[in-house]
Amino acid sequence: MTVNDRLELLMKHFDLSVNSLAKKLDFSRTTVHNIISENGRRTSPSHDFYAKLKESFENINLNWLITGEGEMLVSDSHLMVSESSPEYKVNPQTDLEKTLAEIKRELSLVNKRIDKLEK
Repeated sequence: MTVNDRLELLMKHFDLSVNSLAKKLDFSRTTVHNIISENGRRTSPSHDFYAKLKESFENINLNWLITGEGEMLVSDSHLMVSESSPEYKVNPQTDLEKTLAEIKRELSLVNKRIDKLEK
């Protein structure tokens, strides 16, 4: 199962269409279609796409979405990136921009590992 397939599962779980997901994430319908559609280009989601997805659906497990490991959803109080990475707990006192930057760095590392594995 690819990241594209897992994203499609998330959309089904949250009962979202391509149009509704595109609108929620502020992406074009074409961009989302090209990620999801089996008849489309099946492009990989960008870092910005992952970040906006995580902002909109806090309980999505990005590790599962990217690698297929773990559960689709995590509890609302944890933002798990991978089992080997630290947990990111977000609470009202946390600097959200700093936390998002850390998550983006971890996401970049995960994407680099995926690229290596695909080669």
